[in-house]
Amino acid sequence: MTLPFDLPMFAMSAAVMFGAYVVFGITAFGAAMFTVPILSHFLPLDFVLPMCALIDVSAALALGVRISRDADWSELKWMVPLSLAGAVAGVTLLVALPRQATIAGIGTFLVAYALYSLRQGAATGIVSRAWAPVAGFVGGSFGTLFGVGAPPYAIYLAHRLRDKVAYRATLSNMVVFSVGMRALVFTAGGLMLADRVTGFVVLVPFALAGLWLGNRLQTRISRGGLLRAVAVLLLLIGASLLARALAGG
Repeated sequence: MTLPFDLPMFAMSAAVMFGAYVVFGITAFGAAMFTVPILSHFLPLDFVLPMCALIDVSAALALGVRISRDADWSELKWMVPLSLAGAVAGVTLLVALPRQATIAGIGTFLVAYALYSLRQGAATGIVSRAWAPVAGFVGGSFGTLFGVGAPPYAIYLAHRLRDKVAYRATLSNMVVFSVGMRALVFTAGGLMLADRVTGFVVLVPFALAGLWLGNRLQTRISRGGLLRAVAVLLLLIGASLLARALAGG
């Protein structure tokens, strides 16, 4: 098997995958916000995105299949259909919206919400299930527009599910659906070429090792600790989007 990158690049990519999926194992989302921005500094974006989509699918399935029995399917049945509708709308809006302004707006919202969550701690109020379709639609559209689909799901579920296990299981199942759809889009678009698949094959063991460690670590923290970890991740995602908007990317 011929590697699609040299040995130093392989070592750096493996380290990035391991670290990003430790985070994924703890919070059940967010790996792509580390893998894609870092790797795209060194590798072509049309190589990085399909390869990372395959790794995301593998990790999401590994986590989701393991804990899907704990998911709240009454929440998922309201979120998933609207997530698909949002994904279709996102593709439609991709060429119509002022991209930098929209990215900056999303980044500002995520930073503000994360700071609010960190101040509130675990004291999150319960919201109506009427927000489930909204979270699904917004997450689906954000996923196809910006590759950032999970934060709306995480925010909504944090305000619905008190049990930490149910929260992670439900969120991970939404991520399975989201990244699976993204991988299918790349395949249908002819971007899932042999070098992307080779990159996936050689890097996915490091991602799964990070996922294993993160999943072990999350059992040692409380629901409040988990929500603080999610808030910190949302803060990092929001800050990265603001930096991307300011840089003109």
